[in-house]
Amino acid sequence: MKILFPILLIVAVVGCSKKELYSNIQNNHAHSCQRLKSNQYDDCMSQYNDSYEDYTQKREGTLDK
Repeated sequence: MKILFPILLIVAVVGCSKKELYSNIQNNHAHSCQRLKSNQYDDCMSQYNDSYEDYTQKREGTLDK
């Protein structure tokens, strides 16, 4: 079982585009925010509301510096 999970993870990542992968990660973060109280939930969700396009622009700007 310990070997199966990493293999499945690699297959899933290779089969996904970067945009799909980013979306899945954002969904996982949003899901984890749901466990928080309302004021904490809002703060948590605000950290993960960038679109993939916004994320890539910020990332490329950071990498260019």
